[in-house]
Amino acid sequence: MSQNSTFEFKLPDLGEGVHEGRVLKLHVAEGGEIQEDAPLMEVETDKAAVEIPSPRTGRIARWHVREKELVHVGNVMVEIAGDTADGVQRSSQDPGPAPTPATPPPAHRQTNSPTSTRTATASNRRTPASPSVRKLARTLGVELATVHGSGPGGRLTRADVEAAAEASQQTASSGSTTPTVVDATPAATMPVPATPVAPAPLRADIEGVEETNEYGTIVRSDLSQARKTIARVMSESWMTIPHVTDCNDADITDLESQRKAFSDPAAEVGDRRITTLAFVIRAVCRSLVKHPILNASIDWETQQVVHHRYVNIGIGIETARGLVAPVIRNAHLMGVGEIADQLAAITHNARGGTFTIEDTRGGTYTISNAGAMGRTRYSTPIITPGQVACLAVGRARKLPWVVGDEVVPRLILPLSHSMDHRLVDGGREIPFIEHVIDDLEHPMRFAL
Repeated sequence: MSQNSTFEFKLPDLGEGVHEGRVLKLHVAEGGEIQEDAPLMEVETDKAAVEIPSPRTGRIARWHVREKELVHVGNVMVEIAGDTADGVQRSSQDPGPAPTPATPPPAHRQTNSPTSTRTATASNRRTPASPSVRKLARTLGVELATVHGSGPGGRLTRADVEAAAEASQQTASSGSTTPTVVDATPAATMPVPATPVAPAPLRADIEGVEETNEYGTIVRSDLSQARKTIARVMSESWMTIPHVTDCNDADITDLESQRKAFSDPAAEVGDRRITTLAFVIRAVCRSLVKHPILNASIDWETQQVVHHRYVNIGIGIETARGLVAPVIRNAHLMGVGEIADQLAAITHNARGGTFTIEDTRGGTYTISNAGAMGRTRYSTPIITPGQVACLAVGRARKLPWVVGDEVVPRLILPLSHSMDHRLVDGGREIPFIEHVIDDLEHPMRFAL
């Protein structure tokens, strides 16, 4: 027997330390029908957007929130009307599936059909897996119930899902002899206009509320949750930590020559890419082991220095929602190849929005690859609170350089290193950065 009921859905816990978010999108209008586990709404937290699925099947009776509104965990989001078997109504404190990072499917992957998506969603609820793994499964069209989990207690991991997707793709393509053709033709060069063109107007796609002041039209837009967090952390760091920045150069001509000539016949993927940043991370780890004060932190409540016996490197990555710093844990135990693999994975997850807040915690030292975003040379990187140093890597370029008694063109990498002068002074910082530079200028050291 069933009876009609209205279910109040409250904003669930969005992750450790996250208490609020901003509504980005409501996927269903009032009066519209919704299926259980179908996308209900999208909420932006400090570091990522999370897609919240519907806890039940029914009709949207009333929305209690609007797009762009700031909401808090525990707030009533929506009322869902529908039949509940035997009059038993699920508690609003039990919202069902946890929210998962909202990530559009990559352009090179085939979009799942509605049938496969529904099948995967139905099976996912019976399989132990984290929210990010469930989201990945939906994106790749993998039915989790058919995949054997390699984690504790049979829990599914990202590797399990990716392996299942690859196996399915190979099976689907085994009967076809027609290769997939990717159009790699570069875009045609735009012709230079024969006559002067009037300046283009300012971008009109900026979302916000238009106002007019004495000079013209302005647009007011709300700070994103990510930008508010970045602003708060950076302000705290700048006001509480006395920064000193040491700028240096590393001649990476020999390193770059060896890096470009490198190939790994044992690699599972033929196009394995070892970046210069991977060598920088390895050099920093080697120097942190030798100069552990740069890997420490200060506990002001106990007036003690906390020395870490692990090296967790945060990597600053620019994303559409702002700068994030996912962490490579125990990086000091990795070689350059493993660091490169980890670096590729966290960059992909950060820019795709599939990382979790926990992925950004626990760092003991931060590196920002500023040169990857443009012609940056030297800068003043701001230290992450809880750490005592950070490194900004500028863009390498060829410069006239004195080698012996001759001036020759060499590839020079600019390095800007900030330190917390409360704990680290020049006598400790200079040997550290010299060790890093010596490693980069003598690539054979990485074989040790």
